[in-house]
Amino acid sequence: MTRTSMLLLAGLMLSTLAACEAGEATGTARAEDGYATGTVVDTQGNPIAGAKILLDNSVFRTSYIDTTTGEDGSYRVRVQPGAWRAYATFKKDYNGQTYTLRLRPDAADSFDQDGAVRNFTWQLEGRRPENDAGYYGGYIHPSREVGFEHDMEDVELVLTPDGPLIDGSAGKQLRLRLNDHYWRDLFQIEDIPIGRYTVTATLQGDGQGRPLRVRDWHGQDDLAPAFQLDFRPETGSTPGATAALVIGD
Repeated sequence: MTRTSMLLLAGLMLSTLAACEAGEATGTARAEDGYATGTVVDTQGNPIAGAKILLDNSVFRTSYIDTTTGEDGSYRVRVQPGAWRAYATFKKDYNGQTYTLRLRPDAADSFDQDGAVRNFTWQLEGRRPENDAGYYGGYIHPSREVGFEHDMEDVELVLTPDGPLIDGSAGKQLRLRLNDHYWRDLFQIEDIPIGRYTVTATLQGDGQGRPLRVRDWHGQDDLAPAFQLDFRPETGSTPGATAALVIGD
């Protein structure tokens, strides 16, 4: 080996060592050969124990590997040969119901048997990176009462949190109009942080809002000036939550 080659090799080794030390100093996790590892935390950064980690084969859809997180929110599972994507969910009790909720990965690309680090965070709202049509928040399906002939673009819905949201946070009042951030489609309001809300509605026009009446689509109550909206968990083990309401005069 020539002197020049020896110097180049020494420089490469020093660069690699420095990169490793920098990773350890900043707490950056490195992939472990043959394993998928990571941590799962809630909206406040606290570990989530018992979250389900699913490694789904991106080629053979019936092939998967799963595990759960420990008390410290971490997991470690052996990866078989193939191309895999990591997903995570957990169950949360809230107002007498149990919800299965998706968690957001810090990377959505696939990996192989060389291993990977995939960390997950609970988000109340936002678009899922692996699904352009999916969100972490809940869905509300609005509809008209029979005989309600007003333009839905003139309707404003107000959702006021009634108690803490599903993660224990205070939440905020939401004013919804058709074609805004949440109400993108006539019959679907998307990505609402899951919680219990008091719902009211007004008909906007001529600079003033005329109170409308609303009701829970799932209930038997008549239209009223306000009602309590609770999201319903999706059936079975399907993640997510939905609600439905009716608007009338």
